[in-house]
Amino acid sequence: MHTDNAYLTAKRNAYAHVTRQNWPGAAQGLQALASDARFSARDWQSLAIANVHAGSLPNAVSAARQALAQEPDNFRTVQVLTIALMEQHRWAEAAEVFAQYDGTAEAATTLSFLINHGTALWKLRRLHEALEVFLKALSVEMTDPSVHMRVGLVLKDMKLYAEAAESFTTAAALAPERLAARLMAIHMRQYACDWQDFDVQCAGAIDLMQRLTPDAPEPGEGALFALLAMPHPAALFKVAAQQAAAFQIGAVQALPAPTRQRERGARLRIGYLSCDFHNHATAQLLVEALEQRNARDFEVTLYSHGHDDHTAMQHRVRAACEHVVDLRALGLRAMAQRIQADGIDVLVDLKGHTQDSCLAVMAYRAAPVQVSWLGFPGTSGLHCIDYFIGDPVTTPLSHAAHYTECIAQMPHCYQPNDSQRARPAPSDRLQWGLPKHALVLGCFNQSFKLTPETFGAWMHILQAVPQAVLWMLYDNAQASANLRRAATRHGIDPDRLIFAPKASVSDHLARLPLADLMLDNWPCNAHTTASDALWMGVPLATVIGETFASRVAASLLTAVGLDKLVFADAAAYEAGVIALLQQPERLQAMRDHLAQGRQAFPLFDGTRFAGDLESLYRRMVERSRAGLEPEALPAAG
Repeated sequence: MHTDNAYLTAKRNAYAHVTRQNWPGAAQGLQALASDARFSARDWQSLAIANVHAGSLPNAVSAARQALAQEPDNFRTVQVLTIALMEQHRWAEAAEVFAQYDGTAEAATTLSFLINHGTALWKLRRLHEALEVFLKALSVEMTDPSVHMRVGLVLKDMKLYAEAAESFTTAAALAPERLAARLMAIHMRQYACDWQDFDVQCAGAIDLMQRLTPDAPEPGEGALFALLAMPHPAALFKVAAQQAAAFQIGAVQALPAPTRQRERGARLRIGYLSCDFHNHATAQLLVEALEQRNARDFEVTLYSHGHDDHTAMQHRVRAACEHVVDLRALGLRAMAQRIQADGIDVLVDLKGHTQDSCLAVMAYRAAPVQVSWLGFPGTSGLHCIDYFIGDPVTTPLSHAAHYTECIAQMPHCYQPNDSQRARPAPSDRLQWGLPKHALVLGCFNQSFKLTPETFGAWMHILQAVPQAVLWMLYDNAQASANLRRAATRHGIDPDRLIFAPKASVSDHLARLPLADLMLDNWPCNAHTTASDALWMGVPLATVIGETFASRVAASLLTAVGLDKLVFADAAAYEAGVIALLQQPERLQAMRDHLAQGRQAFPLFDGTRFAGDLESLYRRMVERSRAGLEPEALPAAG
């Protein structure tokens, strides 16, 4: 127990830190007084707020709960507690707190409380409840575009794409300069394959992008991802990425550089930051590159801010590395401090601008070399990221102006693959409702990747090859109905469109060889779905564009020696596919090429890929340790 004078002096000093917004000092000073009986509910609340700002989120939760134990009806403390829980992705605990106070008068009229409550429910996939809460928020403030954006995101996850488009359109009407709202409205209509006024809407969004500056922060989850599937000038993607990055990082300041030097000859420490180290496409692609790495010279840590699913893939990817660090209980700054404390030489972000990313961690400069790779097919827009890993096809050096990072090229393809994955025997056409003797043209991409131009090219191919059918993934009822109507408008019997249900990985791989040829879409190509098809011996025809997302299939085809299936535009694509379908011996030769050469292709050689990646990391670190600025790293010859 402090004496009265000592206690009051220490308390004044602690609150002086609060006034100066020296949050670590405030947290330390208040915590030192917390065992004293005179430490009040207000003091616990202040300690909780200081810990939130200092990034000590578990301590913030404990302090807020102590404050509520003394003053259960203090609504500000409730908000601090829920924010601390949400920052740690402890959605279920946050939802319990929201439910406890949901019936209070303050909760019913406080917009931020309702928005956070709805967000927690959305993250828990309690979509109908989330929608109900967001609608309550609209009753408080009908003209807030951010609430309409959140309603749209929930409707999107409910696969009510047309309805989601209306919510985003409303947000755009309320805030005409809000690029995210425009992009998401188009994106939702693409999910529904509703292409009415598609070109006009895209032109409007592009016009807005051309008028915005790179440093104008543009909020909106998923908006930059939406742009990937829209036709747009490649140079504008960088501007949009910079806007999204400015919103994410805010006023983040880099951590002080560490003073200690790494010992000579020590293993290079590589850190991977992601929430997808479980049964996810990223882990499925990455796992063999980790397993085949040079463990003598490289030490790898997975920094995970995602959930555990306890699958075989989770165990496999984590077993391939020395360390797995769970970051979920930490704020962004504390995440970066942990990474820096581990002495990481190269920090690789695997998420980019995708859902549940912690991209802002990179802004703290936790490692001397920072890299963007694999998870997002475009520049991050962050100048604190030094390199973007691509290859000579996806990221030719002539495209350097489209990236805030320096291009670092893998010699063959940027995309790793797992040569140990299953290659099941082909299933039967009857099982999937396919005609026995038809030419089957397949596309298993999500509906949002389709555009009127792509679909128009497919319809021209069906007109020229009457024995062909189009086999597509069933994504949602709105899309299937709209695609059938579009086929009819092109003079094609809608029954020639056959929709495949979603299936397990093994069943999906087994059905792929039933297609004679895969048809790619643009401007956002097939990525993992393309390498799946090639793995199962099915050729793919693509159109190469100017953006990374529109060049991935071309890179994959080049890495398996089928670059003749890469076409420059829609007209060449149509003519090339029609000619190929009319020459079955050529098509069969391509299938034989894939079947016979699988083990020799660079695309499926995990050992070679791991060595090439490590070589690239070495080059990055050598420049950094020599005190040289990052520069483009062409593919090693």
